[in-house]
Amino acid sequence: MAIKKLVYYPQDEDLLRQKSEPVTRLKDKRVKRLIQDLKDTLESQPGAAIAAPQIGVFQRVTVVKFGQNEGDEEGPMLTLINPEIIEFGEDEKGFDGCLSYPRVFTWDTPRPSWIKFKAIGEDGQPIEMTVKEMDARVIHHEIDHLDGVLFMDRLTDPTALYTPVKNEDGESKMIKLSDLADLL
Repeated sequence: MAIKKLVYYPQDEDLLRQKSEPVTRLKDKRVKRLIQDLKDTLESQPGAAIAAPQIGVFQRVTVVKFGQNEGDEEGPMLTLINPEIIEFGEDEKGFDGCLSYPRVFTWDTPRPSWIKFKAIGEDGQPIEMTVKEMDARVIHHEIDHLDGVLFMDRLTDPTALYTPVKNEDGESKMIKLSDLADLL
């Protein structure tokens, strides 16, 4: 349908912190349009998933591309309506990034090592899956968005945020955001 404008941190923080409402009418044309808008928008971005609040819609819908674990092939987009975590493994620190916080990354976000979740698919059928490693991180991150939680909220060290900066040779290097002012 359309590529939608993303909601960004920090200017849109109030929107990103809003909790999303469950979808109650699956066959509603607005829900179908939302799903297509999420797919179109994700396709235009360098990310693995997108949640409805990231385009300013506060419904519990996300679209993900599984296959983010090392050595896996990326799968087709999967729509998850009203996703809910049923079980999860112990937290492990690892990579996180967000379309709503472009060019900012961390390797210190604690998230479950595996997740068993349930949701309703785009076709109205129930989905129940267990995912691990990066795919688990992606699901946890997107459900956080639906709950108004940002990845920075989970950091134990708020300075553990990085951004790529090109050096004199044109090579990209990750620099701590807190050190960026020293370079300018």
